[in-house]
Amino acid sequence: MPEPTQIATPVPTAAGLDARFDELRGKLTAVAGSLVGRDAAEDVLHDAYLRARSRIGQLRDPEALDAWLTRIVIRTAYNHHRRRAGLLDRLVEIGTRQAAPPPDLGLRELVERLPARERTVLVLHYAHGYGLAEVGALLGISHVNVRTIIFRARRRLAAAWKADR
Repeated sequence: MPEPTQIATPVPTAAGLDARFDELRGKLTAVAGSLVGRDAAEDVLHDAYLRARSRIGQLRDPEALDAWLTRIVIRTAYNHHRRRAGLLDRLVEIGTRQAAPPPDLGLRELVERLPARERTVLVLHYAHGYGLAEVGALLGISHVNVRTIIFRARRRLAAAWKADR
């Protein structure tokens, strides 16, 4: 007894998807436009096309291609709204951040009053980010000596800071 043969509906190819997408472009643009507005509709449609093109192999029922494409456009529009809302939330957050306080000019004056060697080591290390060994190499002294100079300079700055306040 021969087995019944099933007639398989061919799975759409990328070229078949392109042709059908072009036929449905007006309808899909209207769907996207109603969800995200005219300005963003083309962007959503483009993203949806790219998503559909990359996932054409996942389509189970080739007869449902139109509905599948419409659903992709709808999901892409929702994603567009989520991204936009996230960006707007971040913009509000950025707008409410306090600006960094201006540098304390009193501290600058205190640093300028330090002896030249201490001031140089302090500025190279803290202001320019050089490591202790790097500062030592630049000045021709050991990193242990640099550490000692920084310790003394910080102690001197703290005492001058307390005296000025």
